[in-house]
Amino acid sequence: MGKVLTAAGRLADTPYRIRKIERNVYSAEELCYSLAQCADFMDEEIMDPALADWLSESCGLHELARLLRSQLRGRHTTREFVGTILRECGYLPAGETAKVLERMEHGNGMASISRDLARAQSLAVRGYMRQAQNTYTELLGKLPAMERGTRAQIWKEKGLHYADSFLFERAADCFREAYALSPLPEHAFWYVASLYMYLDGDAYRKFLEENPAFYESAYQVEQRAAAAQSRFRAGSESRQLRRLRQLHREKQEEAFTSRLGHTLKGLQEDYRQRVTASV
Repeated sequence: MGKVLTAAGRLADTPYRIRKIERNVYSAEELCYSLAQCADFMDEEIMDPALADWLSESCGLHELARLLRSQLRGRHTTREFVGTILRECGYLPAGETAKVLERMEHGNGMASISRDLARAQSLAVRGYMRQAQNTYTELLGKLPAMERGTRAQIWKEKGLHYADSFLFERAADCFREAYALSPLPEHAFWYVASLYMYLDGDAYRKFLEENPAFYESAYQVEQRAAAAQSRFRAGSESRQLRRLRQLHREKQEEAFTSRLGHTLKGLQEDYRQRVTASV
């Protein structure tokens, strides 16, 4: 984070991780800086007993920790909890602290982000892919860089909707961004799955050779792909496809056209029901 601030308490050997913004802090001042900078995005998740323990054990701020534990037992608000940290550490002048707390309480912050994210998901489910992707892009523009967790979620959603449209190369780019921000197993899985779908065999194998960290994800992808292929071969869709191919080879054009129309109608109805159920 550049210059380390340590005016209140001592510099910790072990950091506290603010999960909401995926950031490690090593001092009370770094904690205050992060709370002030990201006030619009803070919620009750910051009211963490482990934070009080860290301030006491790692930073030597025993009285602050006592006050916070008392507030946790008394079911105080997030504003009161954060306000206590800012005031006790003396990080900001009183007027600036009040502004930070106002932003936390009255700013749209994550509530607005959550609403926009839900709207984008709804648009995508209903087939309005361009509008959904535009909304995701706008959300990424609103979020500060340190809001890594939510940014990763948005990149994942973008990738999933590109994959639904068979745009696997674009999907892979999105999942790569999600994994870089938050290296979770699910992000690795979707990234490798997208590569599996659009790269040729040699390029896919070369990627794995150069990136052995993705071996476990690749194994899961290939196992699920094999299982899906087996289910398809045993299902009615595969039988319909084989019958269509046979009619085409035998040049039975009337029967081929009739069966093809029936198959397409069934697929359209199935898609319509799935979309309706998802909205």
